[in-house]
Amino acid sequence: MSRNSKAKRTARIKKEPGRPIRRLGGALQPHAQLLDADDASIGGVAWRDGEWLLVLGGQIAARSDSAAMALAMLKHVVALQARTGRELRLEASPPLLHAAGREAAAAGQTLEEYLAALEQERLERDSLAPMQTPSLPH
Repeated sequence: MSRNSKAKRTARIKKEPGRPIRRLGGALQPHAQLLDADDASIGGVAWRDGEWLLVLGGQIAARSDSAAMALAMLKHVVALQARTGRELRLEASPPLLHAAGREAAAAGQTLEEYLAALEQERLERDSLAPMQTPSLPH
């Protein structure tokens, strides 16, 4: 190997155009958001590659195949934040509400009944292993 090969390789690399960052999966399609008192979005639910993603503070916090579960997770975050005195508003898209409603109907319940049942299941799971309150950006 010649003494100049590293220098030539470094010069060649610097001349090459930068490669764009390639993200795995499709684009996020937002379907619900949590808004604070200033209407700033602090989280929400998005659809990507066949699953619902719970996004909090710009990071994916959970994933689910169930639209109703995604809504239940958002409602849980709203309830947790309300206990700390921070009021959040939940806005959901018609497709998310419709998909969650179909799941509830398949279980023979209204959407509100189904979400209450999912919350009850979460409470039962949490009684076995307590979960920490997620911290959200202020």
